[in-house]
Amino acid sequence: MHPILNIAIRAARKGGNNIIQIYDKKVFYNIKNKKIFKEKIKESNQIIKNIIKKSYPKHHILNRYNYFKLKNFKNPVWIVNLIHGKKNFKKKFPNFCISIAIFFKNKLNISVIYDPLKNEIFSAVRGYGSQVNGYRMRSINSNTLYKSYLSSRIDLIFLKNKKIYFNILKNLFNKGVIFRTTSLIPLDLSYLSDGRIDFILEFDFKIKNYYSGMLQVKESGGIISDFQGGCNYNNKLAIIANNLNLLKLIINEIKLFV
Repeated sequence: MHPILNIAIRAARKGGNNIIQIYDKKVFYNIKNKKIFKEKIKESNQIIKNIIKKSYPKHHILNRYNYFKLKNFKNPVWIVNLIHGKKNFKKKFPNFCISIAIFFKNKLNISVIYDPLKNEIFSAVRGYGSQVNGYRMRSINSNTLYKSYLSSRIDLIFLKNKKIYFNILKNLFNKGVIFRTTSLIPLDLSYLSDGRIDFILEFDFKIKNYYSGMLQVKESGGIISDFQGGCNYNNKLAIIANNLNLLKLIINEIKLFV
């Protein structure tokens, strides 16, 4: 195992396991308890930071709101997001995760996504593949839309009244596509890497929120594309598919509406 990956996994586990200590407690119903939640977040972040700094004191640690500072550092940069899915956490809906992305010279090299409730560690090292709990992940080589699993955040389509996307989804469902989602794209990206989901449609895709999952997809053999088969997907419609054959089928269906 890559030594830095080993530390990243340890940090994610320790931080994640600390925050779920309050998961089963009803602490989100008044101002006082919201303060407890924020303090627990801060404590867990400090646990992660201490583990990283103990092994790599010269590395830099940023949160997800500071991506723009990435070019300012020569040493490796860790971007830590303690909880993707805070609303799920507070609602006790069991879909949330911790992510760590590590950049060497502005290039993403290591990824960790940890689901503390299911005790699943998804990881990737550039050029060395993706793993879940130490086992190699490979995306499925499916070549049909029929009975393929699609994940998408449909709530965004309703909120933004994107009628064109309604038509895209309706057409895909008519082709026999099955809808499954955690409503949490970082975790769904890991699921796609492991073959649990066949493709993802993300509207208004923001790269900075999904670095960790994107590396896992690429290292497992998956493909990320815009609706024309190119790489212009930031802040637009992104297609994340298990393989090139499936991607082509999806693009052909989407081109009917855009």
